Amino acid sequence: MGIPYRARVNERSFLNLPGFHGGAYVLAYVEDTSERGPKYDETCEKGCDCCPFNFTPRLILEIADCDDRINLEFGMRSDARRENSLHKLDTLIAALRVFRAGIEAEFAEYDRRKRELEKLRNE
Repeated sequence: MGIPYRARVNERSFLNLPGFHGGAYVLAYVEDTSERGPKYDETCEKGCDCCPFNFTPRLILEIADCDDRINLEFGMRSDARRENSLHKLDTLIAALRVFRAGIEAEFAEYDRRKRELEKLRNE
C-alpha cells in the first residue's frame, strides 16, 4: 500500500456568503512530502538511468464560480520555475487587492447614482 497523501495546505472555502448560490469556491492544496524520499518507477528496468528520481508534490489552486473553473499550475523543478510560481501568486494577490479597492470605490458611485435617481423620481 502506498503512502497516503499528507497535506501541508488543504484549504477549501466557499466564496459566497450563505444564501448566495452558484457553487463558488476556492481550493488550495499543497502536498507535504517531508517524510518521503526519492521515488522509484516500478516499470523501469533495474539499473536504469532514470531511477531513483525526484518528484514534484501535488499542488492545486482551483477557483470556481457557477459553471466556470480555473486550475493554475505552479512549477518547482528549477529556480526559474519557482521564481515564476511565486511571481504568479504575488501578481494574483496584488490584482485581487486592487480589484477589491476598485469595487469598493464603485459601491459609492452606485449608491450616489441611486440617490440621484430617487431624487429625480420624487420631483
